Order: sequence, then C-alpha cells, then structure tokens
Amino acid sequence: FHDYESYIKKFTKKNNELTTDDTYTPQDVYEAVVAYVDSIYPLKGKQILRPFFPGGDYEHADYPDDGVVIDNPPFSIFTEICRWYSRRKIPFFLFGPGMTIFSVLKYCSVVIINHSITFSNGAKVRINFSTNLIGDTMVTTAVSLNKAIRQCPSQNKKANVTKYRYPEELLSVS
Repeated sequence: FHDYESYIKKFTKKNNELTTDDTYTPQDVYEAVVAYVDSIYPLKGKQILRPFFPGGDYEHADYPDDGVVIDNPPFSIFTEICRWYSRRKIPFFLFGPGMTIFSVLKYCSVVIINHSITFSNGAKVRINFSTNLIGDTMVTTAVSLNKAIRQCPSQNKKANVTKYRYPEELLSVS
C-alpha cells in the first residue's frame, strides 16, 4: 500500500467477512492490557514496543534491551511470531486467538481470559494472550484483565437494533 486510505480500504467488509488479521485494538482495551502487564512485569524504565502496524516488519524492527512488545499481531502467523520472539528472548505479551492459543505452549506461556473483544472494525474475536514474562508458568488465568477489558467503554457499546411493534392479535412463538 502506498497510502493510508488504500490500506484502510482493505478492512471494509467483503461479503460480511472479517478476519482476525484485519483488526485494530481499541485504545482503551490496549491501555487495560498495558496496565495488567505492568502489574505482573513492572514496566518502569521499559520501552513498550508495537511492531505490528501497516507496513511493519516485526522481524526487522529495532528491539532495544529495555523493550517489551505488547501488541496485537496477525493471528494467521501467531505461532511463528511467538516462536521468533521466544528464540530471541525478546520480552512480549501478545493478543492471541482464543481457540488455538495452546499451539504456542512449546515456546511461551498462555494467559487465559476467555473473552471476546470487539475491535475497531467491528470484528468480535475471542481473545487470550501469550507471553514470556511469567517464567516457567505454562498456563494461567487473568481475572483482573478480563474485568478490566469488560469495563472498557469500547466494549460496552449497545447494538442499534430495530424494534418492531406488532398488533396484540399477532401470535408469535419464540
């Protein structure tokens, strides 16, 4: 893509399909995740890195010694990304696919929240996380992170559903 507008066109609905690679994390959700990471891995003096952006190349990004990757990578290459960071001992906490999150246990730990996040493009995706910030723990839950995400304003938008009024004589079966 040569300009931002042509990149954004990629995210328009095509036959009502939204993929997990075509998502932008709402800012309030991202901030909740960063706050959680800070509670388990102090971020003071660390640079938070976000190498997954339009045109970004995580394999050639600059990773300073005091950097920590906290980002939402493309799920289509999620296992590959976790393997790459783990082998290079780059600290990370990544959004991950809810259904296949355990595919990365060979490389890192899994943090389960078992909650769907509504992303900026409207895609609702079940999310968990992968990380190498919690030592030898294979799997853990993060109730506080789940609650923090649920409380984000971007996750509490009411759907605008059309309401119909029917005459009393109408028989309906639900």
